[in-house]
Amino acid sequence: MSLVAACSSTPDNLRRYSGRGPTTASAGQWQPATNTATRASAPVSTRGLIAASSDHQKVGRAYTVAGRTYQPRRDDSYDQTGIASWYGPNFHGRPTANGEIFDQHAMTAAHTTLPIPSIVEVTNLENGRSVIVRLNDRGPFVDNRLIDLSRAAATELDYIGTGLAHVRVRYLGPAHEAGAPPNRVYQANADPTPTRVPAQMPVTTQVAAVEPATIEPSPAWQPASTPSGSFSLQLGAFSDPDNAQSFARRLDGAGEVWVEAGNSGRGQVWRVFFGRWADRSAAQAARGSLADWGVYETRIVAMN
Repeated sequence: MSLVAACSSTPDNLRRYSGRGPTTASAGQWQPATNTATRASAPVSTRGLIAASSDHQKVGRAYTVAGRTYQPRRDDSYDQTGIASWYGPNFHGRPTANGEIFDQHAMTAAHTTLPIPSIVEVTNLENGRSVIVRLNDRGPFVDNRLIDLSRAAATELDYIGTGLAHVRVRYLGPAHEAGAPPNRVYQANADPTPTRVPAQMPVTTQVAAVEPATIEPSPAWQPASTPSGSFSLQLGAFSDPDNAQSFARRLDGAGEVWVEAGNSGRGQVWRVFFGRWADRSAAQAARGSLADWGVYETRIVAMN
């Protein structure tokens, strides 16, 4: 997510609605860490990470998640501070927004608007630790969070336990296409001493609906069946059918998920639905089952 929750137009394939991974005890609200020693970061090398051309990057169209519209754009001067969350086990091995396979042990991240794939530097403002990560996904879509890091990247920034961190995100340039040059774990600059970073799993992917035209789209996902009932949960609405199918694929295993084409005031739209129940209260009760999949905001709709 990324189809993500309610998208009117999706940039890429959004994986989920919100940040994954633990949060603080205060219901996901970031709180400053106490007694945290600040360490200066050694310079981080970006040698070999920045692609010579951005032609293969995908910016995408505007999309809406849980009533909020995101407008992807290219911004070479992007430099923002905000809250970072992280995601890991529940999404390990699943497709990212640009069709790569998410590896929680790789130095990657998700962002709502920057082009993908991109290289960004993320600095934990509480302890001075920094990492360089590859943006290959969309999110997070909760609590105005700025970026969602993989477990490995969050470990390097030392906020696995708290779940959230106050960070600075700086765009460095376009990343290479997946597999060219060979994928490698990006360097953390938190310590002057060598830092052990988990090895990245080999990535064998097909990019779905991503420019240039030489890349073939992934086959359309089809649910096993469309369940019957009067009420369902709408997880997202997209102007791009590939984005809708991608989001539905990411929830395969959560339950009955399917995509329906329809119309809105802005034209044709593809909506992602989950489950069917005989009454509204049953649908409301089922919302909690999606939390483990990173979906926290849904809409109950009456089905025909």
